Amino acid sequence: MMKLFLSLLSVLAISACGTLFVGQDQSILIDSLPSGVSIYQNEKFMGTTPLTIRVERTKNPLMLKAEKEGYNTQAIMLNSSLGLGAGLDGVFAVLSVTGSTGFTTDASNETIWTYNPDQYFVHMIKTGEENLPDNKIIMFITKNFDTLRMDAANNGRQTLDALAELTGKPTSLLIPAINASIYPSELINVLLSK
Repeated sequence: MMKLFLSLLSVLAISACGTLFVGQDQSILIDSLPSGVSIYQNEKFMGTTPLTIRVERTKNPLMLKAEKEGYNTQAIMLNSSLGLGAGLDGVFAVLSVTGSTGFTTDASNETIWTYNPDQYFVHMIKTGEENLPDNKIIMFITKNFDTLRMDAANNGRQTLDALAELTGKPTSLLIPAINASIYPSELINVLLSK
């Protein structure tokens, strides 16, 4: 049994662990308000929101473009950082006598990189309406959604207080709305419904 375990460990150690476990491609979820926004990568149409696209892992940032008639075009920048594949390669390099063969393989095909976050929300702003109060609220929620969720769960105050000031709503009403929202668009719809 021990020989089998060591044999499997050796195979993993000399293989490209990042490639085996996380793959060369990554799924990226893109949602928008309104939905139906066209997403382009290098001028190639990828689909309309909400959608999940597959992108090749690379150390280089990736630029996507969001377009919808009557709205300002928006850029979506995907930044990469060392991901799970690099960590797995490091663990197996330390555990093995063979060194970091898996790491060099994954580094050469760039599977050690990951785009983070892997979900993006695009709020499209109608042409000519960039400075309306609702758009300031939408942009604040979009940029701070994760922090708002943590604040709502842990009684944090700073980001919640800023949203309360922007919306004119007390935090006691904001917290349940934040807790019930999975995506920024859901919170935006609740807070801006008249």
